[in-house]
This record gives sequence, C-alpha cells and structure tokens, in this order.
Amino acid sequence: MSRKTLLHKIQLQNERLDVRQAQFILARARSKRVLSRCNPYLIIGVGLLAGVATKAVGWRKAYSLAKVGARLYPLITNGVKPNDE
Repeated sequence: MSRKTLLHKIQLQNERLDVRQAQFILARARSKRVLSRCNPYLIIGVGLLAGVATKAVGWRKAYSLAKVGARLYPLITNGVKPNDE
C-alpha cells in the first residue's frame, strides 16, 4: 500500500471520528439538560427500584424488562390516539 493511500485512509478515519465525537458531545449535552429538569428524588427512586428488581429477579430478566419498557415508553408518553373515522 502506498504512502498516499495510507494517508488518505487515516484522514477518512479521522473525519469519521470527528463526526462521532460531535454526536457524542451533542448527546451528552441533551442528557445533561434532561437530567437537570428531573426531580433528583425521582432519579434516586428509579435507581432504587432498579436495584431491588435486579436483586429480586436477576439482572437478565431486569434487563429484558427495561428493554421492553424503553420500547413502550414513547407509546405511553404520546398516548394512543383512536381513529375518528
């Protein structure tokens, strides 16, 4: 492989990493904004509930339950609107 090809590959990888880093910074800022609006007692309560659930049913079942909950959360928050046809 020539030096020019290697340099080009390195530059492409660097650009990809820059994009991923910018996305990560944006996601981190959004998370901070959302967490700053949440009640700290709610965060502690959810953490406590997660710990108790994990201890009671095991981490695999708790993980599966959390995964299903994460998929259903947008549906619950937006509500199901009936068709008025």
